[in-house]
Amino acid sequence: MKSTVRQNKKPLKLFYRRSQAMQPGKYDVIIAGAGPAGSTAAYFLAREGLSVLLLERGQYPGAKSCGGAALIAEHTHRLFPNFWDELTVERIVTDQAYWLMTEDSLFAIRYNSMRFLSSPYNRFTVKRPHLYKWLTDKAVAAGATLLFNHNVQNVIFEQTQAVGVTVSPPQNTSFSADLIILADGANSLIAESSGLITKVNSQNLSLYVKETIALSPEAIETRFNLPSGCGSVIGIIGYPTAGFNGTASIHTFTDSININVGMSLRHFSQSGINPNSLLERVKKHPLLEPYWSDGKLVEYGSQMIPEGGYYAIPELVYPGLLIVGDAAALVNGTHGFNLAMWSGFFAAQAAIAAKKSRDFSQKKLSLYKTLLQESFVLEDMKANSKIAAFEREIPYYFNLYSKMINEAAYLSAKVYTMPKKAKRIYIFKKLISMQSISKLLRDIWKTIKVIR
Repeated sequence: MKSTVRQNKKPLKLFYRRSQAMQPGKYDVIIAGAGPAGSTAAYFLAREGLSVLLLERGQYPGAKSCGGAALIAEHTHRLFPNFWDELTVERIVTDQAYWLMTEDSLFAIRYNSMRFLSSPYNRFTVKRPHLYKWLTDKAVAAGATLLFNHNVQNVIFEQTQAVGVTVSPPQNTSFSADLIILADGANSLIAESSGLITKVNSQNLSLYVKETIALSPEAIETRFNLPSGCGSVIGIIGYPTAGFNGTASIHTFTDSININVGMSLRHFSQSGINPNSLLERVKKHPLLEPYWSDGKLVEYGSQMIPEGGYYAIPELVYPGLLIVGDAAALVNGTHGFNLAMWSGFFAAQAAIAAKKSRDFSQKKLSLYKTLLQESFVLEDMKANSKIAAFEREIPYYFNLYSKMINEAAYLSAKVYTMPKKAKRIYIFKKLISMQSISKLLRDIWKTIKVIR
């Protein structure tokens, strides 16, 4: 099958560490990064009897992460049946909403259904440390070796074949394996320092800042109008990102709320906006502040997310090496956890096949890419491949049309003494004063082309 993923033609930069002795023994697979992608790969590999070394730079699973997100139930259930009986989940998501905001208004699109309470459910809110620890525990129970405080620095090559990794001080050591899997997150520094990929373009990386605010379960359920144990996930566009295309979100946990807002690194660079100021815009909005008033701040952090889409995916397969998860730019809108775990699973399948044939060549390992292409992972990313370019081409899209929709709603709801026909004409003139008919039609046509 012909690959549809952009090829990276940059020559390999080779690293030799002959002066540093390899650790005794050789692993079948070394995985750099114990996030969802790396830990999932480690679990399925170890379950099949392969010797797996999982290296994590943090002091514990999820040490570099905070907050949480929504976990897609069906996708996770297919990999880990009835996972909700093992994993600490926060709330079953029954309420899904999108808010289009201005400085004084909010237009809501909301769907709430108790049907989502039926197994296998739809989505759960989860905290990242809980998810990461659960996955690493499963990998270790299956037989993988997990080492914390091990920051992988480079991949070691013999000619063009990956044969091991070096770990930075204080360990200052090396490990060898037949296969290396890089799962070190967005903006993979290992792949970059090893000459596998070029530096990620800032327009393809987004920075999100987040806070977790503690509230009682009763307060959360009352303020978000939720039945006991049910959760809400709310996506917000417009006002939070100060005129730029970007997003904010609210996730409800058992006893806390997670607020999240961000946009591309290029937008931050161009505007000079402090990322925390976006978070303050959300927190202090008069229509949002009541949701977390009297709450206690318990966590603050940030995260880089690859949002370049399908055409920003780097080469994923090299002789003796695979790239998975965020390091592979496998994020599709709100889909991140599930794509990461499935990429780890597919990488494991390719590694198992390579081990059986004792062939770790690029050609043999390309099964990983084939599995991605034939699955929902790259099919869905390809279907959304035009979105990233669309958002760059129309940088005002979220902000302007949030304002126009809110203005139309306000004028429609406001009672006037004029006749209804005159009112409709008035509303129409008001809206085309915000955006000309020609530009409006052009943007509508571009939107249709992107989503069709």
